[in-house]
Amino acid sequence: MSSISNSIAPSTKNVRMSKVLFAWFLAGIVMLLLGLGMVFVCIHFFPRIADEYFSPVFRRAAGETDWTFYVHPFILSFGLKWFWERYKGILKGGFLLRAIEVALVYGLVALLPILWLTFSAIDVSVKMTLTWFIYGILQAFAAGVVFAKLNP
Repeated sequence: MSSISNSIAPSTKNVRMSKVLFAWFLAGIVMLLLGLGMVFVCIHFFPRIADEYFSPVFRRAAGETDWTFYVHPFILSFGLKWFWERYKGILKGGFLLRAIEVALVYGLVALLPILWLTFSAIDVSVKMTLTWFIYGILQAFAAGVVFAKLNP
């Protein structure tokens, strides 16, 4: 009997790992698309905030570091997936409530401190800093929804 259970265990670990990797990758794609959509919204509906990106405090090297924008959601998704796997047992409620909780924890623990430092060190407006905060909360919420649906 133990030889049967030992032969089953590696395959279930592989299935579990593939589910985790799929959720991580899907959350990264969802956050990337959300980010691109929010850039579009910012440019068209908040042009004054979008104009701030032409300030000298931001890089002008077009093309050299653009790839970092596209990789960022996957790095963030990796961290949020780790958090989800570690603490999903204490997150109670439906999938939306759990996603909101992940987003708020991320916002308070990670975003607020770094945006406080960014605002104090770089010449950016309060409005721009708030848009970054909202953007980060929405990204974490989207990842939380994916994780709660695929890996409750």
